[in-house]
Amino acid sequence: MNKQIHQQRMNKVISYIENHLDEDFDFQQLAALACYSAFHFHRLFRAFVGESLYAYRKRLLLERALRNLVYTQQSITEVALECGYETPSAFNKAFRQQFACSPGQARKQKGARPVKPLQNCNKRKTKMKAEIVELDAICLTCARKVGPYSESPSQAWGKIMKFAYSNKLMSKDVRRVGISYDDPAVTEPERIRYDACIDIDVNVENEAELHNATIPGGKFAKFIHKGSYDLFAQTYA
Repeated sequence: MNKQIHQQRMNKVISYIENHLDEDFDFQQLAALACYSAFHFHRLFRAFVGESLYAYRKRLLLERALRNLVYTQQSITEVALECGYETPSAFNKAFRQQFACSPGQARKQKGARPVKPLQNCNKRKTKMKAEIVELDAICLTCARKVGPYSESPSQAWGKIMKFAYSNKLMSKDVRRVGISYDDPAVTEPERIRYDACIDIDVNVENEAELHNATIPGGKFAKFIHKGSYDLFAQTYA
């Protein structure tokens, strides 16, 4: 079996994990989803993702917990319970092992690792007003790259655009969507996930680095970036 088929199967498992993060995993079920025996599934998941299944899910849950500590008013106990820990002490221990600081320290310092400040950010006095829009669900075809945001978006867009144009899928009506999953103040640069997507629902089972996803319908806050793309990071911040 070639590497492309292994990658396709791992993509299915990763998508399932990310969409069902709060559910307890049935290891046998995930192995069956990937069409492997339990023994081979565990070995191949670690080879493709760089972490065991347990470590991957635990890290995503703790990173979500850190984001909640930084960006919400939830108590540490509430964050711990949402993360699946029954006691604050168990949560504190796991959190400190992951981030080398306590949940309280992470909340005070607005993250667990330093992030390079944006240059000239204070010089741009941008007033941004949110427009609340309601969207239907959007079916996407996506290319994922993992790595720092200085590298992964261009790599992902290169992949999805090559696929789209070589298969004559692009038109003026096709929307482009970039999905940044991770906060660089939370996630290590080499583990940051970025998806470059187009709103075309096409079967990509034979494409190793592509997958399908759906943005659920609902209400969203919409902002418009004005100016050079070189300043987009400042607008985003």
